[in-house]
Amino acid sequence: MRVGGALLIVFSCGFIGLIVAKSYSDRVQNIKALLTFVQMLETEIGYSRTSLPEAFERIARQLQGPVSVFLQTVSHRLEVEPDLAMQDAWLFGVYVLEENGLPIAVLEDLITFGDVLGVSDADDQKKHLNLLRVRLTQASETAEAEHRKNARMWQYLGFCAGTLIALLLF
Repeated sequence: MRVGGALLIVFSCGFIGLIVAKSYSDRVQNIKALLTFVQMLETEIGYSRTSLPEAFERIARQLQGPVSVFLQTVSHRLEVEPDLAMQDAWLFGVYVLEENGLPIAVLEDLITFGDVLGVSDADDQKKHLNLLRVRLTQASETAEAEHRKNARMWQYLGFCAGTLIALLLF
């Protein structure tokens, strides 16, 4: 009975450590997906000249995960509430990304970009997209560094903490 309890503690703590480590990996993937979105949106704005809700829907079908849900949320809000400002619909989408653990700096950059999205000509939009791409690239490098630094630590820390707790209890 004690051995079973000790193993349950060790594996539970180890699993928690693995979840935290995976959050670092997910953060890197989500930022890279945002970079892909920015590149695709630039193409849609520069060459296709499609409306923003249609562009978001088209890009969302090509992406996966939280970024796809973000784009679908923005597009859906714009379709359901035609009088809703682009910035307000964009904020609803940013809340989806916030729930998925993106860094505050990335969320602030997205909010700032949402304030200027759709209010100027295509050339000005491209300038803002380039600025957002640079900021997301920096955030991606930072997230990758944090992943390299912290992911393995959390994996080991979870199992070690579980072992320590099991030893102290039994």
